[in-house]
Amino acid sequence: MEVDITSAVTDAVAKARPAVVRVESATRRTFDVGSGVVISEEGYILTNAHVVVGTDQLKVVLADGSERPAVLIGHDYPFNDIAVLQVAPGGLTVIPAGDSDALKPGETVIAIGNPLGELYGSVTVGVVSGLNRSRLLDGVRHDDIIQTDAAVNSGNSGGALVNLDGKLVGIPTTILRQSSSGQPVEGVAFAIPSNRALGIARRIIAARGPIARPSLELEHIDLNEEVVARLPALAVSSGAVVLTVVPGGVAAQAGIRAGDVIVQLGNDTVDARTPLLNALAAHEPGESIKVVLNRNGRIIETEVRLAKRS
Repeated sequence: MEVDITSAVTDAVAKARPAVVRVESATRRTFDVGSGVVISEEGYILTNAHVVVGTDQLKVVLADGSERPAVLIGHDYPFNDIAVLQVAPGGLTVIPAGDSDALKPGETVIAIGNPLGELYGSVTVGVVSGLNRSRLLDGVRHDDIIQTDAAVNSGNSGGALVNLDGKLVGIPTTILRQSSSGQPVEGVAFAIPSNRALGIARRIIAARGPIARPSLELEHIDLNEEVVARLPALAVSSGAVVLTVVPGGVAAQAGIRAGDVIVQLGNDTVDARTPLLNALAAHEPGESIKVVLNRNGRIIETEVRLAKRS
């Protein structure tokens, strides 16, 4: 059985590894490295948005070591940590798409990427440790996250998690280093399911840019126990505290101020189960929705015509 598993792993890696690329992003002051996967012969590459958003220059290094300049087609940050790049087509290996809904706990999976930004095309093997994990990523709650013990490190972000058929089943996106109490954690990594990631990528490609998402034109922080402990004067323990409001923006026009706590958006109560961005994602730009605020213990109801995320 061990020989069979070893053979299956090597076959899967031979199929998938040529489609995994190194993504180099740079600004005037910073240089970062992540991973990506080729998803079409037209040169489209799927990666994590946090690898590429806000950068001035992008370059992709293919598995054979050749380099190609890349352009950012679009992203869905922060609603989904997904972005699509494009490089010149020709000579590309496309990763086969798997069905992340068919994954089972204990199933062998393989992570392929560029850990630490320098160990190109590294392969690690583990199992599906859990499915449908709930994680808060960039202020958005996701309930479909894949947990794996395949070793994932900085630089693996945006790479491939594949099954023994060499098919893409997930995009490694984050690692748990320590528990909420500060205890060290080993062997806990999380990946975005391929079905969601590829669905978002297809929408970005079709739009030739970011997916149209709504905006309240304000900055906020969702309340949790830690935030409430730092802000004891708040009249409520759940909701989203408005930190800043864009002058002249839709929230400002509706009378929303810094310090207000948004407790309801549309028909959704804003709480730990439904953070503000999750409630916002259910709506469209241009839609007018009810917003309920708690302002120093006083309940205020207003209406906001949602802007389009810039």
